[in-house]
Amino acid sequence: IGFPTLASTTGQPVIQVGNVDGVRLAGVLIQGGPSPVDTLLQWGQQGYAGNPNNPCFLYDVFARIGGPNDQSQYQMSCNVVVEINSGYVIYDNTWIWRADHDINGEVSNSANPSLNGLVVNGHNVTIYGLAVEHQLNDLVVWNGDNGITYFYQSELPYDVTEENFGQPGYVGYRVGQSVQQHQAWGVGVYCYFSDNDVTTNNGFVSPSGNGISFVSPFTRFLAGNGQISNVWNDMGGAVNAQNQLQYIC
Repeated sequence: IGFPTLASTTGQPVIQVGNVDGVRLAGVLIQGGPSPVDTLLQWGQQGYAGNPNNPCFLYDVFARIGGPNDQSQYQMSCNVVVEINSGYVIYDNTWIWRADHDINGEVSNSANPSLNGLVVNGHNVTIYGLAVEHQLNDLVVWNGDNGITYFYQSELPYDVTEENFGQPGYVGYRVGQSVQQHQAWGVGVYCYFSDNDVTTNNGFVSPSGNGISFVSPFTRFLAGNGQISNVWNDMGGAVNAQNQLQYIC
């Protein structure tokens, strides 16, 4: 039967959840439309603490910018695909994707622009099975404290340049500098810079400190040009055509 699909046709989010506890959302695909949108899915407002005894849940909620459109007729665009502002949210299984192809073939030159796949501002957010791909800035930005990710896979965008991706230092997963507690278990970032020679410094960036833990992070070079120079916080070696896998144990 497939998933129900909700598309933004007027430039507004397709789902907005207020400062409400115990909300559950499952089994839906959300996507952009012909008008630019700031956020496709906005969960709560910044500063809402949530409720540890009645958390919110998202199950199998997927999102995409581009894919079913013809970029020669119109492009889909978004600033932040999924934004979680509430505390005590549990997200189980998601793929947040900026399309590398549409109905007429490959996407190039940063078409269907989407800046961040996931931004987490709420505290005590846990995600199981997170995949974010091809966003044009940091793919994940995690500003909330006491966040946990169990499994993350991320492919950096194919169609960027050294000037618009490598030099700004964008990464696959960034933890905000004010964060004191964060855990990431089994997380990987891989690259296939197919169109241009791009070097990005890190797959993952976070503050240092005893409360920050990355367990078995790795980077992978699939094909193409350029490299990821380090795995996490300038640690770990480069992945490129000569050395395709690096990890930190």
